[in-house]
Amino acid sequence: DSDKEIWDEAYLEEYMGLHRDTKTWEYITEEEYQSLRKVVGNALPSMAISKIKRENGTPTRAKYRIVVLGNLDPHAWTSSDCFAPVLSSMELRLLIGVAVQMKRNLKGGDVSQAFVQAVLPEDEKYIVRPPKGCPITPSNTYLFLKKTLYGLKRSPRHWYIHCKNTLESMGLHPLPNAPCIFIGTLIEGQPPLILGLFVDDFIYFSESDEVEAKFKSIFGKKYKVDFSDSLTSCLLYTSPSPRDATLSRMPSS
Repeated sequence: DSDKEIWDEAYLEEYMGLHRDTKTWEYITEEEYQSLRKVVGNALPSMAISKIKRENGTPTRAKYRIVVLGNLDPHAWTSSDCFAPVLSSMELRLLIGVAVQMKRNLKGGDVSQAFVQAVLPEDEKYIVRPPKGCPITPSNTYLFLKKTLYGLKRSPRHWYIHCKNTLESMGLHPLPNAPCIFIGTLIEGQPPLILGLFVDDFIYFSESDEVEAKFKSIFGKKYKVDFSDSLTSCLLYTSPSPRDATLSRMPSS
């Protein structure tokens, strides 16, 4: 019984976070779905993926992720339509080397529900069936997406553009040949802040404690972020091919 309560609470947290907090979708009836079907297309199925999050091998929390089966997306997207850059291992090592040279500790963060931050374009709408057996969605009800959601082919690209715009509004700009390395001045007369973005994870540092605190304050108001002021590991891009990208943990020395 206690396990069921834990998983029920985890599902409720994920579902209501999407429905109420980020307003990722709005409910529509069967009749509304049928009227929109000719324009939007058939409803895509979704599923809830469960996971036990661990720290140093110890279970810390139960987690659900509601995802769309994007493989059934009827759009004929090209690779360039869906492309989103990620921080390479070489770029990561470069940032670590610069931080060491400056004698600064790397700080990091993880944006919660990053892929549901971007609003879908008007010409890119989806209707989704709720996960099978969902105890919350009313019967004969569909989810009309207003924002991107995990599983959609273009969600990574939409998130990158959304985050890039946010960082640029703060004064941070990507390097011409390294679109996931951002640098800029947050406080006039103070050293710049340097940031490396890997999907929804990031590392950052500056020679100024005040600048780092300023970034944490501003960025933390834009998104729900789990900040780490003492980074001991970071996500590493380990594959030479973007198609075969994998994630691993690498201690930051």
